[in-house]
Amino acid sequence: MNSSTPFDEIEQFLGRPFGNARSWGRDLRTADVDVAEYDDEFVVVADLPGYDREHIDVRVADGRLTIRAEREAEHEDAGRRYLQRERRSESVTRSIELPASVDETDATATYQHGVLTVTVPRAGEETDAGHRVDVN
Repeated sequence: MNSSTPFDEIEQFLGRPFGNARSWGRDLRTADVDVAEYDDEFVVVADLPGYDREHIDVRVADGRLTIRAEREAEHEDAGRRYLQRERRSESVTRSIELPASVDETDATATYQHGVLTVTVPRAGEETDAGHRVDVN
């Protein structure tokens, strides 16, 4: 018996789960992104509020842009008694299939005020080696 649902292909395309009621809101395990296509480049803008630049990993390989970010919650303090605690350690991952051949080695990334902007130039010919992008 096949356990797939009609939403599996949509979920795969969007990179977001549709399996439960909570998923219709914002999924905190992925980053919200905008992808813009221009004549000579793709620009991906991702919301990553509260992450430190050094904990953001951006990679371009095989026509796919992958963004990973991690953050740690504040460690316990023996003298502190929490009345409510919602801040926690978390990580997000988002992978975007770029619709055309790109120049992985010339990709750039900047991170300001919780917003990551990745620019990936189009390539004239296929490249097959992945490339890590430094976040400035």
